[in-house]
Amino acid sequence: MIPPIRVRFAPSPTGSLHIGGIRTALFNYLFAKHYAGTFLVRIEDTDRERSEKRFEIEILESLKWLGLVWDEYPIRQSERLPFYRDAAARLVSAGLAYEEEGPAGKAVKFKMPETKIKFPDMVSGPIEFDASLFDDLVIIKSDGFPTYHFACVIDDHEMNISHVIRGADHISNTPRQIAIYEAFGWKAPEFAHLPLVFGIDGTLLSKRHGAVSLAEYRKEGYLPVGILNYLALLGWASGGSQELFTLQEIANLFSLEHVSQANARFDTEKLKWLNSEHIRKLSNDDFCARLKTYLQEYEPDGLRSDDGRLNKVMPLYKERIRTFREFMEQACFFFQDEISYDPKAVQQHFKGEETRKMLEEWTKILERDGNFEDPALLEALLRSSAEKLGVKAGLLIHPTRVAISGRSATPGLFETMVILGQNLVLKRLRYVVEYYDNFSENTSSLLRGEDTGGGEMSDSPQPDLPPQGGKGTEIGL
Repeated sequence: MIPPIRVRFAPSPTGSLHIGGIRTALFNYLFAKHYAGTFLVRIEDTDRERSEKRFEIEILESLKWLGLVWDEYPIRQSERLPFYRDAAARLVSAGLAYEEEGPAGKAVKFKMPETKIKFPDMVSGPIEFDASLFDDLVIIKSDGFPTYHFACVIDDHEMNISHVIRGADHISNTPRQIAIYEAFGWKAPEFAHLPLVFGIDGTLLSKRHGAVSLAEYRKEGYLPVGILNYLALLGWASGGSQELFTLQEIANLFSLEHVSQANARFDTEKLKWLNSEHIRKLSNDDFCARLKTYLQEYEPDGLRSDDGRLNKVMPLYKERIRTFREFMEQACFFFQDEISYDPKAVQQHFKGEETRKMLEEWTKILERDGNFEDPALLEALLRSSAEKLGVKAGLLIHPTRVAISGRSATPGLFETMVILGQNLVLKRLRYVVEYYDNFSENTSSLLRGEDTGGGEMSDSPQPDLPPQGGKGTEIGL
């Protein structure tokens, strides 16, 4: 009979939950669920100087948000100090450990055996260390708190952990811990050390590669399933060509035999692609509900519309965005008092005086004949107007899009015009017509990287233009 599978994720509450930790938690969870086992969480908070309750709360809440829910109540090492001290005393009594007086008080050291320690790693294969090369190991510090090596052995034994699945950076810790198991006469669990996660350039993952903590990815607007799907593929292969998985689908297929020994490389663009595919799989109602929840937490100013505009705009972006943050980046012109103009879009589509005259005539036509209740009627009006002006429809469509949105790519122009409404569309068109020369004069220098505004260039430079609606004015909202 196969013994029950019991695994644990054991974070230290000394900081936010990071990508490497999430993947370790995920692989433990997948292993447990695949074999109908038990997934546990243990808070290793014996570092009194660095551990903080707020990090513990954040870690546990993050695991819940991801859907990596534990099967038994989490334990905290700081609540188990008597167990560690009693265990250390047993080793001292057996002559396998000894007390040593130091400047800060009395500590307890474990006598490392002078033997070779071998263990079969479920990812890396057989591993051997010469324990005679190790110094004796502090197991209880002078402040009475256990060290990592000692506490995790005591806890893993008492929690009946069957498999320890953790990062490959722990391989050198394993022989020390096995020596402690053997000193107590306990059977050690099976070990599986996962390949590490590196940046796309092959160096250790850090902030220079982008976001590292889960909190940052939540703020970016990733779906939990998008993050988990991508992290599962970092070092694990399903055995087929499928890349898009639900958490349950991964658990059904998961095995440690398919975990690679090679270190993984974190590719943010691949993550965004996978996340966008999961966004597309959502129903329209689910997409809008999730996006609205995200906006309420991270972009509250995006909800100022009181005419139901948000509900009209959201579905237009389901096929266009990779993260929820990209919604506000792309759709902000629907909600802002003053819009920014992309200088590349201005240069590409504002072609001299001819464009200004076209937009001026088009504005008059829209004011007189525009039906802003029906996109099809607006499209028919634009095409007939372009014909009367003697130009192709595209030469009117693209400048109009830039004029009312500030950018060259939006959802369908005529659906966009209907949502913005006649007053706002006309206001923005008139603004562009009136200050057209300002666009032409300043855009080229902005694209060359020159500072035309008397200060530092912003991330999204735009022509130096007068205010569109006055400070604090809400136009069309």
